[in-house]
Amino acid sequence: ASKGSGLNLQNLKRGSFLRKSIMAPDGYTLVVCDLSQIEPRVLAWLADYDALLNIFSSGQDAYAQFGAQMFGIPSLSKESHPDLRQSAKSALLGAGYGMGWASFAAQLLTGFLGAPPTRYDKMFAKQLGINAEYIGNFLEWDDNTKRLSEIPHTCAENELLIHAVSAKKIIDKYRDAAQPVVQFWQLCQELIQRSLFEGRPYHHKCLQFEKEKIILPNGMALKYPLLKGNADEKNRLQWAYGPDGKKLYGGKLTENIVQAVARCVMTDGMLRIQTTYPCVLTVHDEVVCLVPEAEAEDAKTWVLAQMVMEPKYMPGIPLAAEIGFAKRYGDAK
Repeated sequence: ASKGSGLNLQNLKRGSFLRKSIMAPDGYTLVVCDLSQIEPRVLAWLADYDALLNIFSSGQDAYAQFGAQMFGIPSLSKESHPDLRQSAKSALLGAGYGMGWASFAAQLLTGFLGAPPTRYDKMFAKQLGINAEYIGNFLEWDDNTKRLSEIPHTCAENELLIHAVSAKKIIDKYRDAAQPVVQFWQLCQELIQRSLFEGRPYHHKCLQFEKEKIILPNGMALKYPLLKGNADEKNRLQWAYGPDGKKLYGGKLTENIVQAVARCVMTDGMLRIQTTYPCVLTVHDEVVCLVPEAEAEDAKTWVLAQMVMEPKYMPGIPLAAEIGFAKRYGDAK
């Protein structure tokens, strides 16, 4: 097979012809269930971010509620502040692993996490409270201007500047609101040296940190072989692992851990479902199972219960999922 062969089902857009071309056989239907905001939920639980856990527990619009905290607007909703809610959503889903403002700004321009391309304008910057003084302070830092010049763009330079300072303001507001997450990054940064490198065991909730590995709640492990540290040009210790020298830092380790634990939650649910209905497909945090048409409604209720069941190793985590069924995969939700 050539390098480009194969099918990445995450690339099938909702409602697309290809997505609808996947069908259940005669007499059966597809029940499709995906975990809602599983990574931010796992991260909040690991970081003891109680304010965010309470938002998820409420069952209300998590992006609007988080936006209300992040921007200090108690009445914020999808209707009253759609742009701010969307920014809060982008931050909640994408800024939890230490993403900097320049990466955030660049990804927004191309389409952040599958969303349409977005460029923040003067009106939006004004909503964020950005003024000439803020922009002036931003431009005083050589590192900021250097990163600004490296962002690929097709807009005018002054338009890029407004977009970039808006992105920075959002990242700053996320970190101010999500201090427990920032502290978890710092803990992970410390554990790279203390446990993964020096080999001193450390237990954090459902995780066991040891030399060059982190043991997950299902007994599997994240491994960081050949881990070593080197000083950069500013004499700061930088970590890398593996034969290719992959970079490792607090934010990246957080991402690895959260995604691995989220996968444990996902597969736990799948194993429970598999006792009754075959799981025929998974796409990221979504499972597709095959059920007899006559059982579709009951199966929908039962499958949902299996997916949101609280894991014994994560007491108190509020899980949620969306579910539907249809003959065609593309019509299920």
